[in-house]
Amino acid sequence: MSLKSWIAGCVFAGVFCASLLVMAPASLLSAQLESFSGGRLSLANTSGTLWHGSGILLLRNDTQFISLGDYAWQLRPVELLASGLAFEVRHGEEGAPMRIRYAPLRQQVELSQWHTTLPAQVLSILSPQLRPYQLNGEIRLTTDALSFSPVGIQGRATVDWLQAGSGLTDVYPLGEYRILIDGTGQGVALQLSTLAGQLRLAGSGQVAPGRGLVFNGTAQATQGERQEALNELLHHVGPETSPGVFTLGLISQ
Repeated sequence: MSLKSWIAGCVFAGVFCASLLVMAPASLLSAQLESFSGGRLSLANTSGTLWHGSGILLLRNDTQFISLGDYAWQLRPVELLASGLAFEVRHGEEGAPMRIRYAPLRQQVELSQWHTTLPAQVLSILSPQLRPYQLNGEIRLTTDALSFSPVGIQGRATVDWLQAGSGLTDVYPLGEYRILIDGTGQGVALQLSTLAGQLRLAGSGQVAPGRGLVFNGTAQATQGERQEALNELLHHVGPETSPGVFTLGLISQ
């Protein structure tokens, strides 16, 4: 084969692959997402292409699905060869741009400049012990850089639980809370604190490979007229270790 023919063949192969990429349906991204997350995450009502599409992000909880909102994405071809598939993502119609990279060979997903709002039910999925509390409110996840791979989670993120509530009490809202996440690649450290509210929560824990979540903390009502109204909820949380202070412990695999 002559050099001219070899170059022509490479150009044709490149154009052909690019055409496949541009025309690939958005549902292909959903299949990749399901594979990477072990079936926990998927996209519904997808439209457009792998290059430029949209869909509803779903989180599977046993046989049910929780909607995590509408997302639209656009592939960034400039970063394609350097870091796998790189997308600019928006949550909702007026969401600010976020970045996500997927490296298939390393099975790694990286989030950067990420800021999204999720329903509080996701907490119950992360820790099944929380399901009886019928949690509500909204979760705001923000991170400058956070990556997920078979090795573990690397990076830091902030999770704010706003307008927090529980089906076990009429007191609403209970307050606003913050969880700091610090992933080292070998495990994830968690730190819980109260920003404001009538129910005070505090504690720390970690998620380690092979052990799952281990969290220990406390819960107590602030002084005031709603203190007595929170007694029933607090007695569901755990044993009372000192007057008005209850143990909050979570363990999950």
